[in-house]
Amino acid sequence: MGIADLHQNPVTFQIGDDPDNDRVLTANFSPSDLRYTVTAIVEPSGGGSMKFSDPQPASGYAVNESISVMAVPQAGYVFSRWMGDLAGNENPRTLLVSEDKSITAVFNPTVTTYCSPSEAGSIAVEPQSANGYAAGTEVTISAKANKGYRFVSWEGDASGSDRSITITVDEAKTITARFAEQSSSRWWLWVMLGLAGLFGVLILVRLVYARMNRGWTDEPPEPDN
Repeated sequence: MGIADLHQNPVTFQIGDDPDNDRVLTANFSPSDLRYTVTAIVEPSGGGSMKFSDPQPASGYAVNESISVMAVPQAGYVFSRWMGDLAGNENPRTLLVSEDKSITAVFNPTVTTYCSPSEAGSIAVEPQSANGYAAGTEVTISAKANKGYRFVSWEGDASGSDRSITITVDEAKTITARFAEQSSSRWWLWVMLGLAGLFGVLILVRLVYARMNRGWTDEPPEPDN
């Protein structure tokens, strides 16, 4: 056919002037040896991890291989969005490895609150967010005591005794509001004070009554003749 090197691409060959001298040219393809890698980044580093449907081989993925990738948050974090060669917040996602890829999974920290004891009160977090908070967000946390309890202090990732505080969410936060019983202790205190006061009044009345009675029964001494 006039092709000197059958592996050459592209090639040039002579067809000729004879219209009956048809030529058939066949291109043969073999699997490519090219391999591509996927770089996986997690922000923040402790916020979670990524799970691939096909673990990446040491040599990389074959050209145009399609894989599924899922973002898996750690405790205290929620998945937020993709960055790099993936976008949006759909999870999991499908990635076509047509070249070297770099993908980033962004996780947001959350604020978890508890009351101790659990029935003693409630905690309000403003602003509220089911999707966590971007690093550096300031939130206000307020404690409200139920009847019969009083707020004592904050514990965990917050401190102090102010019922309303503001914190910066730079990582996952766990905060506990400590309450103490109020009604029973004060009831006994007032009862004890009342009994003590009543006992004092009774003693005073008895002393006054005894003094007056003594004055009525004592007769003055008779004068000397």
